[in-house]
Amino acid sequence: MLVSLQWLRELVSVEPACLDPAPLAERLSIAGFEVEAIEDLAARAAGVVVGHVVQRDPHPNADKLSVCRVDVGAGEHLQIVCGAANVRQGLHVPVALVGSTLPAVGLTIKPAELRGVASSGMICSLRELGLDDGSDGIAELDRLLTSVPPLGTPVGPLLGLDDQVLELAITANRPDGLSMRGIAREVAALSGGSTTFPAAAPVVAAVPLAAAPADREAIEAGGLFSLTALDGLKVRPSPDWLRQRLERAGVRPINNVVDITNLVMLETGQPLHAFDRDRLGALTGGTPEPASIGLRQGRSGEAFVALDGQERTLSDEALVVTCGDHPIALAGVMGGLAEAVTEATTAIWLEAAVFAPQAVRRSARSVGLRSEACSRFEKGVPREITLAAADRAVALLQELAGARVEGRWLHQRSPSPQPPLPLRRDALHNLLGPIVVDGEAQDLDDERITATLEALGCVLEEGEEGWQVRVPPERAMDLKREVDLIEEVARLVGYDHFAAHLPDPLIPGGLEPAQQLERRLRRALCAAGLQEIVSLSLVAAAPGRVPLANPLLADYGHLRDNLHQELLQAARRNLQASLPGFWGFEIGRVFPGGAASGEER
Repeated sequence: MLVSLQWLRELVSVEPACLDPAPLAERLSIAGFEVEAIEDLAARAAGVVVGHVVQRDPHPNADKLSVCRVDVGAGEHLQIVCGAANVRQGLHVPVALVGSTLPAVGLTIKPAELRGVASSGMICSLRELGLDDGSDGIAELDRLLTSVPPLGTPVGPLLGLDDQVLELAITANRPDGLSMRGIAREVAALSGGSTTFPAAAPVVAAVPLAAAPADREAIEAGGLFSLTALDGLKVRPSPDWLRQRLERAGVRPINNVVDITNLVMLETGQPLHAFDRDRLGALTGGTPEPASIGLRQGRSGEAFVALDGQERTLSDEALVVTCGDHPIALAGVMGGLAEAVTEATTAIWLEAAVFAPQAVRRSARSVGLRSEACSRFEKGVPREITLAAADRAVALLQELAGARVEGRWLHQRSPSPQPPLPLRRDALHNLLGPIVVDGEAQDLDDERITATLEALGCVLEEGEEGWQVRVPPERAMDLKREVDLIEEVARLVGYDHFAAHLPDPLIPGGLEPAQQLERRLRRALCAAGLQEIVSLSLVAAAPGRVPLANPLLADYGHLRDNLHQELLQAARRNLQASLPGFWGFEIGRVFPGGAASGEER
């Protein structure tokens, strides 16, 4: 998960120093979100300034090169040899000065001579600044910026290269870490701040989705499936702020409709998908109806072309979304190319659904395809946030694409409210012990406990013995017991803040008589010239042996019931290797006659 600190600052109200990259990375790593890298985007454009091409002449010795005189606001014009086809007189361009380094292409700018003409600097493309826009030419600031600043102005902030990005490793039990809201709550809890999320979008009213019984059963296995119909869209490039947020998160911008679905996924953790409604109509021979949407397992040998343009052959392990029984998406993984949003799209169906993690994992594995969506569904997406995320996307589509809402269709499994978790003061203090404040040990106060849990999104109701805690849906997977809440308090307060409360005085331990006897026996056997061996306790199947419930290998799927067999095998291997003999012993646990507890021999 790539986390933009600029975006994070908009979601968390905290002292500015708490969001400095290095200290924040250390605190997140200690709290369980390992920071694998910190990227300073400003380094991509260090030493790159706004320049103006005042003259452009053909290179005397090369047809594809140009000799440019560029004004960078430093008095004397620079002579730069450029190979871009779109360079021309009067253009404002990013210029890398001599001595600067472009990490995106691994290049340090030095004075050079190209085909007999001196060159001092480099006119840059967006790709050379780490902002690949798919073009081969140099960046034209007149087109990219609403107004061009004075010559010599650093280019980085103008193109959004003034941020730091943390790369976090997200563990399987923390799906909330794959959303900016989840990371914002974590940072707020660690730093004593509060979260400031965008206001909830207006709720779109839903009517029942008239799906077939088999489709309803498949939907209920995941939890929820909804379609929101929108028309009147104008598909165009996204505004700069949206494109920059996606790029910093490692997502390639496509167009405003697709970009909005990706933005909401990054913000909330809920993947969304937009289908071109008219292109779906081509599958059904007319205007598609919500009842034509289905959910089923793939058929062996069925072909499916995903958004990446590759045709894949499906199997019955793949879960697919269908329209008129034609597969239009690999559920929870990737949509189909034939129904994708294009510049000609004017109406869409916005899918917001929850699929079972196991089903998504099998689907992705069956076709060898990974995506941002499946990485979230595999860890678990709470269906309580699904419709709110769809409402957020609808509001953005109305704002940025001029969309009009036609309606929403929904089918879901009957909700099962989660009861609150009890959290007792005595249990917390007995398990964690006191914290050290100004050199004195004292119990963690109630205010600190409640502030920590509320920053995570928990709702607490105080009682005589403690609290009743309602866990936010995003944390329902890993906060299921009282001890889980206690662990969260310890993790976020910091284990190093709690005092040690070991027994006093400490009494050293010792070996039991059986352990002492075993050690003397080992020493005696070794002194007699025998060599101790240690063999695996897992062996092949045989009558009377205890089987494992889930063995890794078939040849090692049972517990051993003797030691002599492996000793004989060792002796046999020695003899086959032309060694004169074998003298060895082993002391270990065996499991004779189905005794799963085992006994020493």
